[in-house]
Amino acid sequence: MKHHRLLAAALVAAAAGAVRAEDSTSINGITIYGTVDMGIAYDTHGAPNSTIGSVSSFSVIQKQSNRANFGVTENGMAQSKIGIKGAEDLGGGWTGLFKLEGGISPSGGAITDGLKSLINNNGYTVAGNAAHPTAYNGFNSAGADSFRAGQPFNQAAYVGVSNDTYGTLTLGRQTTLETDLVGNYDPLRNSYAYSLIGFSGTAAGSGSTEDSRWDNSIKYLVSYGPAHAGIMYSPNGSIGARNNTDLGADIGFDEAGLSVDFVYTHTKDEVSASSLSASQVLAVQADGLSPSNTVAATLFDTTAYSLGAKYVIDDRFTVLGGVEYIEEKSPSSPVPNGTIDIGGYSLFVTNNAATFPGEKDLTYVWAGVRYQATPKLELATGYYYLHQNDYSGNNAADIKACAASKSSSPTCAGDEHVMSIYADYHFTRKFDVYAGLMYSRVLGGQDYGFVHSNNIAPSAGVRYSF
Repeated sequence: MKHHRLLAAALVAAAAGAVRAEDSTSINGITIYGTVDMGIAYDTHGAPNSTIGSVSSFSVIQKQSNRANFGVTENGMAQSKIGIKGAEDLGGGWTGLFKLEGGISPSGGAITDGLKSLINNNGYTVAGNAAHPTAYNGFNSAGADSFRAGQPFNQAAYVGVSNDTYGTLTLGRQTTLETDLVGNYDPLRNSYAYSLIGFSGTAAGSGSTEDSRWDNSIKYLVSYGPAHAGIMYSPNGSIGARNNTDLGADIGFDEAGLSVDFVYTHTKDEVSASSLSASQVLAVQADGLSPSNTVAATLFDTTAYSLGAKYVIDDRFTVLGGVEYIEEKSPSSPVPNGTIDIGGYSLFVTNNAATFPGEKDLTYVWAGVRYQATPKLELATGYYYLHQNDYSGNNAADIKACAASKSSSPTCAGDEHVMSIYADYHFTRKFDVYAGLMYSRVLGGQDYGFVHSNNIAPSAGVRYSF
């Protein structure tokens, strides 16, 4: 049984709650399930831990990483969540299915809300701001943009039908084909504590983590022999006044332990949100908006091309890798201040009509190995590389700044390197413990505005899945 047939079957089996009878949580084909993941982490250069966002601590170096930090964290290996899913035999080889799933933040007991974690840092600065003496020096807590913005079912909310011959068709809020590729071919399983592409979400979202899930989307998966394909579409106007039309396509195969996928994605008016600076807080108030419900935003159109591959050797070694190339350009349509984003938050658009002096290109490359040392112990290691081109365009000031120092402007060429290793031990199918180490470093334009350029982040945790 091949890749998308497996994926379709997994959707149906998961919806039906195909687990052992003695610990099944299914009733009449409806299953309640979830994960709780908590741990501890140390960052040589980090920020106080968050209790609301997907990213609890800055395992990957960030601008806000201005101090050593130790504390209780969440979601190190996997996003904590709770969900309900179901499947119904319709006869004639057809199955109806649905899924409702939301991320939770167990350290604070709340629904996960990445945009709220940004708002918690509105008005804070990394190094202080003499022009605004009320600005806080040093960030309040770790904060990062996310597709999880306080919605009850921020991870999935879809319904559909499946057939072994004709494939699977689903409609609603669901993962993109790019997100599926990253999840299938990341050696460190998209973990926040050990994977760059898991932590940032930019690769999974083809440029913006908010686009890792598409609302109002139509997704179709089908397989024939070793080959499989998929197509996904989200129509214009899904969110507020944005022209956020999205289109994705996937083609691949599975044969003799080798799996390969190629994904194409094109999006319009993607949003990358960030905390408001002290000066932006004043501008937001002058514009009649509330800083307690507003984030800064950069908007852009993207086209992304990705290739992922993995090879299983003797059912113990799995070699995985991938590459993704993302083109970012100025957005298709202007978006005014106050436009509503996911979660009902307002956007304060600081970059809109002319987002980039030139085309911004991001290239992700990753590779790694998983080793099933024993039936209960998995070891994994991986390397991640991100390259940003020089997109100064015709901006003379940026060109001059980049010539003097690659770290002097965000438009300069730059790189990020991440290396990680972890061990994950399953005492039972539901209960496991893990520990590992991540090292990250930024250079050139990727280092712009950073207090420190590297971080060493050991961590350990415990996870219960039901």
